[in-house]
Amino acid sequence: MGMKSRVSSYMFLTISSGIAQGFLLLISPVITRLYGPQEVGAFAVILGFGALVGSVGTGRLEHAIPIARGPIEAIRIAFLGGVLVTITSLIALVAVNVLPPSVMPGSSSWKDLPFLAVPIIAISFAFSQLINALLLRQRAIRSVGKNKILQGVVSGLGQLAFGLAQYNASGMIWAQALGYTTGAMNGLQRLSLRGGMVIWRRGARLKETFLEYRRFPLTLAPAALCNLAAQQVPVLALSSIYGLYEAGLYALIMRACGGPLGMLGQAVAQVYASEFRTFRDKPEGALAKEYLTMLFRLFIVGVLAVGFLVFVMNEWGTVIFGKRWENIGIVSTLLSLMLLSDFVTTPVSMTLSYLGRTRIQLIWDAGRLLALLAATAITYWLSLRFGQFMVVLAAVWSFSLFIHALLTWQACRTSGRKPETAETASVAQDLKRSN
Repeated sequence: MGMKSRVSSYMFLTISSGIAQGFLLLISPVITRLYGPQEVGAFAVILGFGALVGSVGTGRLEHAIPIARGPIEAIRIAFLGGVLVTITSLIALVAVNVLPPSVMPGSSSWKDLPFLAVPIIAISFAFSQLINALLLRQRAIRSVGKNKILQGVVSGLGQLAFGLAQYNASGMIWAQALGYTTGAMNGLQRLSLRGGMVIWRRGARLKETFLEYRRFPLTLAPAALCNLAAQQVPVLALSSIYGLYEAGLYALIMRACGGPLGMLGQAVAQVYASEFRTFRDKPEGALAKEYLTMLFRLFIVGVLAVGFLVFVMNEWGTVIFGKRWENIGIVSTLLSLMLLSDFVTTPVSMTLSYLGRTRIQLIWDAGRLLALLAATAITYWLSLRFGQFMVVLAAVWSFSLFIHALLTWQACRTSGRKPETAETASVAQDLKRSN
């Protein structure tokens, strides 16, 4: 695939994701009138558990599909990922019905949540990821893009339909599962049946496949667990300590403000990834300079973008989302630092992985998770108010991203082409003469 074709593929996937997320943002004013903060908070809790189990439960084998030796082996890997996530989801179904009371004593906000939906969300999400990975291996870029659009549209329309039928939070949850399932089934129709027939006749070879690709569940899955768990800590902590109303306010801010910022950041991240090889091949120290320049530009854009979104939430939040969301402006102000730091660092957050510093990335992921859990525990023990916890959360989140940026900059300083010394120049000259 040439550079022009690769850029075109990136743009198509970005546009497809933008259409899906844009549709959900477009119908948000209707959704927030059909569902109140409590319902959105309940949806965010179940979706958080489901996405966490679905992402980690596959053993991250979707990342092994592109390097499989052939299409049959790729389908075997996807089949193994499906088996693993099914087992993990059933275990999670038991765990989530036992875990809440023991983790947060006295909390009653989770007792009526439909945790039965967690494995359904997890399995449908995981299968959509695995099937998209198979399609990307076949370079069926347009099929993946259509799956993303279909998933977003079906989820949005389902939420509208269930909301009109007064299904409350369960309507949002089942609509999301329906969106994942529809995208997965649409992708499954486009895959060749030959691989499935071979698995049927010759067996899935689950043990052999797992042993050959065990590094993915043993190394990537723990890193993904730390990363995804850290992203879910805020909404789970809010719902458990304060209630579903507060969790719903946070979830809407992440959709209404985090969504547009994420789409803009994704476009920047893809351009940065395509140009990273050029930066890395420059003399030592040049990559660090480029990294700081990128952070500064993102900071300038982020201040303007976050400032505009926070202004809109404060001035017209109630007009846009309804009277039940009257505190949306205050919450957006409290989370503005978190939104800004996330926008500045996320587009270039893969730099450590590009440089092969995965151990540093894993340590940082684990450290951020521990810091957020510690902040949650302190909040619970000190009985801090909701607004105070928002300030603590934004501060811990932003400080952890600052540490990540500092570690990345330090790694960039030692990367790049080493300067030529007199000795290496002499050796190169001798080699040139001998040739």
